[in-house]
This record gives sequence, structure tokens and C-alpha cells, in this order.
Amino acid sequence: MKESEEFTKKKDVQDQEAPLVYLKTEELNEKPGEPAEKPEKIDYSKVYVLPTIKARYTSMLIDVLIIVLLSIGITSLIERVGGVPGFVKGILFIVVVLLYEPILVSSGTTIGQLIMNLRVRNFKQPDKKLTIQSAILRSAVKIFLGWLSFVTITFNVNRRAIHDMASGSIVISNKI
Repeated sequence: MKESEEFTKKKDVQDQEAPLVYLKTEELNEKPGEPAEKPEKIDYSKVYVLPTIKARYTSMLIDVLIIVLLSIGITSLIERVGGVPGFVKGILFIVVVLLYEPILVSSGTTIGQLIMNLRVRNFKQPDKKLTIQSAILRSAVKIFLGWLSFVTITFNVNRRAIHDMASGSIVISNKI
């Protein structure tokens, strides 16, 4: 008990206090769609520093700022070329928004996550990055649900959002 109290008193990402968590571990069936004989319990809170909602929102806001700056830069480049219709600029903006996170997450980390020292990894094997397909699914669910996707973070021992559960990912900070 003393060990768990000391663990919860440790600082989280960027000097944030880690909240006390008294939840059951997640159950993970080895074969999707089939009930496992004994579901495996996974609790990464003792292995990794799991970021708070504040750290995740901050990294997301940094990424939104970068997406806006990228869009402004692309727009200014297109205006120098001249004669490009407005709908082309809109399509390029949508492409930047839709592909920024999946490409960077599957290849390592987004700029916001890098600044906040966060990594999105495969839930079953946190030492492995997400595939591009999983990263696209994660981003699509995140965009579709918006802030509602983050509701489950406070109720989940591994601090996984709905988009993390849908894509089989987990956001970690670093190893303890």
C-alpha cells in the first residue's frame, strides 16, 4: 500500500500531479470476437507515466497551432503561384488536417506530443508504434467525436480515450 501511495505522489508530465486512480484493470481478450478463457489484465500505470488530460489537451492545442501555420504557409505559397482557385486551397487545408496526425503518429510523434514528451503506441505492445491504418482510424474517431472522445480518460486505469480504444493505442509519457 505504501508503494502505491508513493507512486501516486510522483509528478506526472510537465509537473502535473498524478490523480489517485482506484479502478480495475482493463480486460484484453487475445482473440477479438471470442470470449477468452481468462482475460488478461493490463495495467500500464505501474510501468509507464501516463499523461493527464491537461498534457494531452496541451499537445493537441500545439498541433492545432502547427496545422494552422502549415495551412497559412501553403496558402501563401499558392498565392505566389497565382491563379489557383479557392476550392484547391480548401482541399489542401483538409488534406493537411486529415493527414498531419496519422502520418506523424505512425512514424513517431507529432510536434505537440514531442514537446509534451508524449508517445502514442500500440496498446498490446507499447514498445511498438501504431500502423498507419490504426493511426488513421484513431484520428478519424478523434475528429468525429471531438472532446467527447476524452471523457473516458478519467475513468480508465490506462487513461485511454475512446479514440485510443477504437484504434488499439495508448498514450504514454515515459517509463518509470
